[in-house]
Amino acid sequence: MSKSVNLISGPIDSSLRKFALPLAFSFLIQNLYTWVDMYYVSRLSPTAIAALKVCEQLIFFLFSIASGFAVGSGVVVARRIGEGNKSKANHTATQSLLLMLFIAIALAIAFYFFSPFILNLMNIKGEVLILSIQYLSMIVFGIPANFLIFHINAIVRAAGNSVFPMTILITANILNAIIAPFLIFGLGPFPRMEIYGAGLATAIAQNLGFFIALFFILKKFAPIELELKSLKIDYEIFKKIFKIGVPATLQLIAVSVNRIMLTSIANMFGVIILTTYMFGLGVDLFVFMSIFAVGAAIEIITGQNLGANKIDRVFQYHKSSIKQLSFLMVVLIILVFLAGEHFTSIFISDPALIKEIVIYLRITVFTYVPFAIGIVSLRVISGSGDYNRSLRIVLFIFFGVQLPLCYVLSIYTPLSYLGIWYGILVSQIVFALLSLRILYKRKWISTKI
Repeated sequence: MSKSVNLISGPIDSSLRKFALPLAFSFLIQNLYTWVDMYYVSRLSPTAIAALKVCEQLIFFLFSIASGFAVGSGVVVARRIGEGNKSKANHTATQSLLLMLFIAIALAIAFYFFSPFILNLMNIKGEVLILSIQYLSMIVFGIPANFLIFHINAIVRAAGNSVFPMTILITANILNAIIAPFLIFGLGPFPRMEIYGAGLATAIAQNLGFFIALFFILKKFAPIELELKSLKIDYEIFKKIFKIGVPATLQLIAVSVNRIMLTSIANMFGVIILTTYMFGLGVDLFVFMSIFAVGAAIEIITGQNLGANKIDRVFQYHKSSIKQLSFLMVVLIILVFLAGEHFTSIFISDPALIKEIVIYLRITVFTYVPFAIGIVSLRVISGSGDYNRSLRIVLFIFFGVQLPLCYVLSIYTPLSYLGIWYGILVSQIVFALLSLRILYKRKWISTKI
């Protein structure tokens, strides 16, 4: 499935685009799981939409716990690739996948029993609570497969191949889009399962996607080979993965907790504002997929080039990513600002809710450029293996700036709930400036992994 991109000696701008574009499609496609479900579920009721968006936050929280170890594995694999040590890269990949299998099963079991408790902590009540529990009771069966797909994709990307992950995610999403309407609406011989069916369809698609990915890995269609003949646990590799994976996981958990707390603040102003935040965040995340993709690319590029001792290329890639992302974000700002209402009306019919979502979008679109700058700067730091430093940045921005600002502006000023949206905007500007400052101090360069 395509050859790996030469990130160590290839031309900067074109290598970045060639590597990041399939990643962008992969991230967009990953995001489509929820959008496909939401399109079908929106035909049931507005409450079902709110329930689905609440569940998305919970699943992201769980995903954060596991995906940090995938990120950690990818950073280690990328460094070994940069050093020219393919054997150690394969060994790390095999051990990390074994570790993820244990973690994924344990998390899925814990999530099955504790998700109702977490929903109550989020102050989710009434029909939204009932529908959320119904959806989660089905999708939990796809969680281990989804984690393993993400992990396989992370280690394959670390070797410079971003087409393989895109292909797997396209396949899984097509399966989800085909299966979902049959189970949600009871088409043909299938019973009408409504929101149960949305969760079950996604779980089935994720499991099928994992087995397809594993099949192609074993048939050597990817640049990483699994060492199935010797699956004995290598505790030294586990230790390296944990060293990076734990702060990476904490960073992602911080993102998830931040969103849950912002959800709770929005919920204080009623269902309309709660749904506005959930839907608006979904639009923002859809736009951010390109930023996350370039960030993931920069993380791998940093690891490989540090392994090859080509530090200057790391900064050249960083400047290139900011230049290319800023141009794209300006285009998307104009598009969302002007077409946000039309896009929202595809999913929402309530005029009052559409109005609030449009207001949200016309404020938060101005976070796009500073968020892009902040993310690519942060990913250079984490790509070196210095996830402790990037974790400190994230904790400060979310819990030292964003949450207090959103709460104070919305509760203690005439802005009311609009203070949440403006708090998000200001915090992203601070994020960009702080990340750049720490990046150019260069203390992360000497990190050993």
